[in-house]
Amino acid sequence: MLVLSAILGQAQKYDSALAQLDANYPQEKLYLHFDKSAYNPGETIWFKAYVQVGNNASPFSRNLYSELLNEKGELLQRHITPIIKAGAASSFEIPASITDSIVYVRAYTRWMLNFDSAFLYTKTIPVLSVRNSSIAVAKKTVAVTKLNFFPEGGDLVAGVQSRVAFKATDGNGIPVTIAGDITDSKGKKHASFTTQHDGMGKFSITPDLGETYTASFKDPTGKLQQVKLPAIQKTGLVLEINNVDGGLQFTVRRNAAATEVPSVVLVAQSQQQLLYQAKVNLTRSAEVKAVIPGEILPTGITQVTVFSEEGKPLAERIAFVNHQDYYFITDLNIPLKGTDKRARNVIQIDVPDTVECNLSISVTDATINPPHESDQDIYSHLLLASDIRGYVHNPGYYFSSESESVSRNLDLVMMTNGWRRFKWEDILADKWPVIKHPVEDYLTINGAVMGLSKSELTQKELTGIFTLKNGSQQVMVIPVSTEGKFSIPGLIFYDTAKMYYQFNNDQNKILSSKALINIKGDFLQVAPSFKAAAAWTPSWGRQDSSFYRLNRDMARKNIMQEEERRKVQTLAGVTVVARTKSKKEKMDEEYASGFFKGQDGYTFIMEDDPTANSAMSVFQYLQGKVAGLQITGAGQNTQLSWRGGSPSLFLNEMQSQMDVLQNTSMSDVAMIKVFRPPFFGGTGGGGGAIAVYTKKGAAANDNVKGLDFTNVPGYLPEKQFYSPDYSKVEPEHSNEDNRPTLYWNPNVFTDRNNRRIFYDVYNNDISKRLRIVVEGVNAQGKLTRIEKIIE
Repeated sequence: MLVLSAILGQAQKYDSALAQLDANYPQEKLYLHFDKSAYNPGETIWFKAYVQVGNNASPFSRNLYSELLNEKGELLQRHITPIIKAGAASSFEIPASITDSIVYVRAYTRWMLNFDSAFLYTKTIPVLSVRNSSIAVAKKTVAVTKLNFFPEGGDLVAGVQSRVAFKATDGNGIPVTIAGDITDSKGKKHASFTTQHDGMGKFSITPDLGETYTASFKDPTGKLQQVKLPAIQKTGLVLEINNVDGGLQFTVRRNAAATEVPSVVLVAQSQQQLLYQAKVNLTRSAEVKAVIPGEILPTGITQVTVFSEEGKPLAERIAFVNHQDYYFITDLNIPLKGTDKRARNVIQIDVPDTVECNLSISVTDATINPPHESDQDIYSHLLLASDIRGYVHNPGYYFSSESESVSRNLDLVMMTNGWRRFKWEDILADKWPVIKHPVEDYLTINGAVMGLSKSELTQKELTGIFTLKNGSQQVMVIPVSTEGKFSIPGLIFYDTAKMYYQFNNDQNKILSSKALINIKGDFLQVAPSFKAAAAWTPSWGRQDSSFYRLNRDMARKNIMQEEERRKVQTLAGVTVVARTKSKKEKMDEEYASGFFKGQDGYTFIMEDDPTANSAMSVFQYLQGKVAGLQITGAGQNTQLSWRGGSPSLFLNEMQSQMDVLQNTSMSDVAMIKVFRPPFFGGTGGGGGAIAVYTKKGAAANDNVKGLDFTNVPGYLPEKQFYSPDYSKVEPEHSNEDNRPTLYWNPNVFTDRNNRRIFYDVYNNDISKRLRIVVEGVNAQGKLTRIEKIIE
């Protein structure tokens, strides 16, 4: 007989613990979209990172730390990249001299370091040797077969029927196929087992108290092996979970000896949100069965836990719920196809949804970068692999179809893995994670003034003048505490800036001469330790011979071409003839950097507009010049609007306020760039952006004469992907074109007014089949992925 009733007091305990965990300790997770699955020495790894919390875009971290490590786990390169709209793009250069068969890419936010390091993003990438004709990038399979058993709910309990899942792998964690029998200590057979999918399977058994059970099987080499099952518990509970049409059906069973457990509390949670709780009365029946309604369960992993009335976890199971509502539609069309030498292709991306979307696109040679069964995609990582411990083999398979067999096999993954982003025992006992790394707000400059007393520092301010690599400057007034501390948060600039500084109202520089000022950025300087796990090694030995031959030939040609280019650059007297750049291009190259370089929008050069100096302000100058940008009012009453939002404002690429731009004299302005919405070069940006650049030269230098300064490292300038336009005649087009990646764009943005985008992509000299992959997220946290082949 089923007795099921809600209990308020217990529910509040679990709900309160999860609410505190969610509010104070949100769990970020990452996915990286790479342009390719494997690389050759000397090639560039291009990638786009997406940052989420639960099933939503993360509003927290502002910096992405990414690392390239060699086969031994030694750091080769490390980049820090600003996260804009929950996305960040960067790249790594694989050394041309590398001899390792694999490299690792690891990525994380500083906030993620407060939690279990098992959840930092790590990707194993094969490096295809150009020196050997026979390439085997997968580590040699270890002959030892490991067999692990996972009783459903956690324990085998005497006298209670249980399902037991198992996973068979080789020494590197790669699945193997086995079959065998379960026997007791007397040799009596109780069950047979065989792998159903990727080394996993399950069987049922009703164990006896005091008995031991052994699994006997032959490994892939034919050798007989034996492994003991977990010990049998005298008393306890068994939890069984099944996906049914109405939701998740749970069954709680106890044995006759477990009379000390008259009732238990069953709790279901997902992404630190309480979904369901109920009291299960076991006094009248040793088995209780009910269904958790599917409409209250979100798509993704749900953790179901059975607690004693005192709050002690007794049994646990994770299950995957799939409502097929985790994605949004992206249409990918090719109005113009061209697979001939340097032929033009037109790629059309349509997003019917009106919410803001953040996408990335790669176009590669499909022969040297074919789809591979071990490829991870945005669905399988963010919904599955990022939320459980351990290695999931071929995770993309579990989102390849909606068939019953795929769902059954996905449930085997649930039974053989644990969801361990937190421990119930800890949060119910008020044992919370220790926060050593606060959420970062881009680059923060911290300073300390030494040598002055508190009275001398009372109500004091510094004037800071930032001079960027391109010569542009920005002046800031920086309050200093009586302890001599000051901080400048939320800065975005590239390369190294000089920060000049002095005390305000410091007659005869008395304070400046006495003070010693220490200034430094607060980026995380030391990378966390890294240990390569065997199961992260990809299985990449089974490729068609043409795959290796084409990769080898293409890599050799590109390395030789790069070496030749460097030789030419070192020759004295060599004259390079290039097309003449326009004034706009020259100004953009001189003044703009990072996200501000190029981009879609308007550029105004003050030198080319004789009416510019007659304008009273930047905003008055822009009135009527940009379609859709509404500028009303004047002075302090000026209001800006574009597509329902307010444009972000920048002075020399640093986020600024309206009054600062309002008071910037037009005679000091060199260039104004106006970016159409959405702009992803800073916070906000839904209403586009206005970037004002002041003139360089003697006037700027006069501002900093005689001032102390320090060098402050900024973000590494983003490497630009080279995509030739063969419709134009350019000197560099005479070179042989063997690009393995034909197009890479990590910054594809759409919104309700910009839902269709076209890109021109030119083929190289040799490719006959092109592979296009588009991935991304939208502002509601939904995901998208689409792939097509041009041939």
